[in-house]
Amino acid sequence: MTKEKLGAFFSAEGRSGERKINRIRLAFLAVFFLNELFNYHALGVLDYRLHIRAVWSMLAWGLYGAAAWYAMNKVGLYARWMKYVSATADALFLTLTIVLVEGNNGPLVPLYFVLIAVSAVRYSGKAILASAGLSALGYAAVWRYSCGNPRLLQISAYAAVINMLILALAGVVAGYAAKKMRGLVLKFAENQVRRELAEAALSRYVSHQVARKILDSPEGGAAIGEGRRTRAAILFSDIRGFTPMSEAMEAGELVKLLNVYFSRMVDVVFRHDGTLDKFVGDALIVVFNDPLEQPDAEKRAVACAAEMQREIAAFNAQQSAAGGKTLGVGIGVHCGPVVAGNVGSQFRMDYTVMGDTVNFTSRLQGKAPAGAVYVSAAVREATSRYFTYKGLGRMEFKGCSEPAEVFELQAG
Repeated sequence: MTKEKLGAFFSAEGRSGERKINRIRLAFLAVFFLNELFNYHALGVLDYRLHIRAVWSMLAWGLYGAAAWYAMNKVGLYARWMKYVSATADALFLTLTIVLVEGNNGPLVPLYFVLIAVSAVRYSGKAILASAGLSALGYAAVWRYSCGNPRLLQISAYAAVINMLILALAGVVAGYAAKKMRGLVLKFAENQVRRELAEAALSRYVSHQVARKILDSPEGGAAIGEGRRTRAAILFSDIRGFTPMSEAMEAGELVKLLNVYFSRMVDVVFRHDGTLDKFVGDALIVVFNDPLEQPDAEKRAVACAAEMQREIAAFNAQQSAAGGKTLGVGIGVHCGPVVAGNVGSQFRMDYTVMGDTVNFTSRLQGKAPAGAVYVSAAVREATSRYFTYKGLGRMEFKGCSEPAEVFELQAG
């Protein structure tokens, strides 16, 4: 698909290039015509016979140029074969002009190289080679016409052949450069598409800003996939009383409600550069300090939890005004060592975090009533400078041999 799009891109650029050539041609002929008149009438350095020939040749060339400009630039007519007609016409008119003004060894001959160079804006190696071949044939005609003409400086066959070979070589080099350019653009486009796909995939877990940072890092997108042991701040949120509420709602209405709720929650998570682990029914799991290092992970997690509760309050106000269902959400935040990476089968994998830290955060969240944010002692210690907490004493948790201290975030 990328090659097809690139082909269409170069086709459009080739059309645009042909229009540029039409403008360049007319500008060149206008300057050349004025220079011819100035040299003849003001400086008097031109022979009348050669001057008239040059004028008629340029007028004919200009007439063709004006017709090509009108057809392509004004009317919009264009077909791929037109660039070859254009290249042939330019080489033919240049050759005719050189022959008529008897300039076989004059300043007009290097214009064959200009024709090859200008042809590069067609972005077609074939068109460049065609222009070079036509230029070489044109020069061969100029040389052949000059042979035996006593009025002209004679050019040896050796020099003529060398000039034609140089013209052909210039075309080969320019054509090769055009081909390499197309290849580089294709490679860049393919890499860009792959990057966009990778960013889209990563954006399932993190904000677009973090996704770009991950892809710009030396490890690239592999940073989120490889298994690793790290320290992370974990946030769990869960809707209170969701099961009885869901049983009383129609499926379509329930899914719509959850989608709106999760969309607002994920926006908050990404504003704090959290990594979205997964949705588990009505629960949301968020990770901080993975896959990118965040020295202030605990602070981010608590700030995110606080904003989530404010967002839920705003959501409930809107729901109440519209006569819809409101939600009460409890949130738990804990930090500690985890194992992170992509887990699954060869057909489906998902980013996740595992370990006692994750399990404890889930149970901590289970203790938090609707509207509350409960944090562990470790989180409170790391963030006490930024937030105010109320101590709730020690609580028993399943799987823990001893009660653990719990703190509730105070609004501030």
